[in-house]
Amino acid sequence: MSMSRRTILAVSGLALTAGLFSAAAALPPGFGDYTKEKFEAALKGSKPVLVHVHADWCPVCVRQERAFKELSESADFKKFTAVQVNFDMDTDFRKTHNVNNQSVIMVFKGGKETGRIGGVTETAKIAEFLAKAAQ
Repeated sequence: MSMSRRTILAVSGLALTAGLFSAAAALPPGFGDYTKEKFEAALKGSKPVLVHVHADWCPVCVRQERAFKELSESADFKKFTAVQVNFDMDTDFRKTHNVNNQSVIMVFKGGKETGRIGGVTETAKIAEFLAKAAQ
C-alpha cells in the first residue's frame, strides 16, 4: 500500500506538531502535574502548596515558568510542594477555586488559600509573593 505525498506530509506535520506541544507541556523543575488526589494530599502535608495555573498557549505562563526555573534551586522554593494545573484540562480545580484566567499563581497553607497573583512574570516579584504567602 502506498501513501500519497499529501498524506505523508499531513502525517509528518501532525507528528511535528505533537512533538512541539509535548515539549511545551514540560513541567518546570520542582513541579508535579495536578490531580485532585495529589493536590488534596499535598494540602494535608506540612509544606505550603504552590499552584501555577498554566496554559500551553499562554506566553505569560511561559515567562512565569522561566521565573520558576530560576527559583527552583533556592531554599525558599524547596519549602513548597509545587503543582501545575492545566487551565484547559483541569476545569474541576478552576471551578472549585474560582480561577477564571491562566497565568495565576496561588499558595495554600494549612489547607487554605493564603495568596493569589495573576500575570506577574518578574522573578523577584514572584519570589516576594511566595515568601509573603507562605508565612
